[in-house]
Amino acid sequence: MTISRTKSKALMLMVAVFLLGAVVGASLATSYLSRSFAHVEGKSEPAGKDKKAKLIEKFRTELGLSVEQTEAVQSIMAESHKQFEALHHSVRPQFEKIRDEMRAEIREVLKGDQLQKFEAMNQAYDERRKREGK
Repeated sequence: MTISRTKSKALMLMVAVFLLGAVVGASLATSYLSRSFAHVEGKSEPAGKDKKAKLIEKFRTELGLSVEQTEAVQSIMAESHKQFEALHHSVRPQFEKIRDEMRAEIREVLKGDQLQKFEAMNQAYDERRKREGK
């Protein structure tokens, strides 16, 4: 049995939205965790350093960690941060491709002023992400 063209497009759109959601979720998780748990060596301390310190302190007090255990947990978190960053950078091209395809499909639906507003929204979004280093 063949699937109609409209159903095929709808299915592809659903898959694209699902994948986009997964990528956005992974990106947000990476961003959150990178800000909360670790900092990159050689750079100034991030705004999330207080959260990281509070979490380490919570682990230390509630779990009764020794000095050695606390240092080990800090090291584990720093290494995990590096892995999160690597994952984030590896999926970024896929995320951008899906986002660009989504934008192109949306452009086909919009008319006149809608398209101009959409482009302005995209530009503002892209500039904000660039400013934030994402």
